[in-house]
Amino acid sequence: MEIEELFGLPAHPLFVHAAVVLLPLAAVMTVVCAVWPRTRRYYAPLALGLALVATLSVGLAQGSGEELEKKVDETHLVEEHTEQGERVLPWAVAVTVAAAAVTAVSVLSRRRPALSGRAVTAAVVVVGLVAGAGAIWTVVEVGHSGAKATWDSVGERDGG
Repeated sequence: MEIEELFGLPAHPLFVHAAVVLLPLAAVMTVVCAVWPRTRRYYAPLALGLALVATLSVGLAQGSGEELEKKVDETHLVEEHTEQGERVLPWAVAVTVAAAAVTAVSVLSRRRPALSGRAVTAAVVVVGLVAGAGAIWTVVEVGHSGAKATWDSVGERDGG
């Protein structure tokens, strides 16, 4: 889905800000729910919902970014940002899968107490940590390259 504008403004920055806030938040919530089993029952479904919305936001940011790329000057920084931006969606999906696993463990452990053992907890913690760390690192990296692509030439135009 590609949306060019929202409220008369380019849609890309609006979707990006949603993804930049929601994806790390979903990742952190997923890790918290994985590490502390007592939080899973109430917060794991919330983390899963947040991860789904974050993944949708990432997809919308990518689509709107492709549209915006057609309208801006093609520079090395813009090209670098575009290439890096393509790496966010797989991490968003990984966070969603991790959140789903944590939520599933919560539901299944109530129905089958044998599943609440250390091995299952260790597995969801590892999956949550890897997905969360990868997503947060990639969001920071892509955000930095986007900021550079956007603001690098401002100092040149202002004489600074």
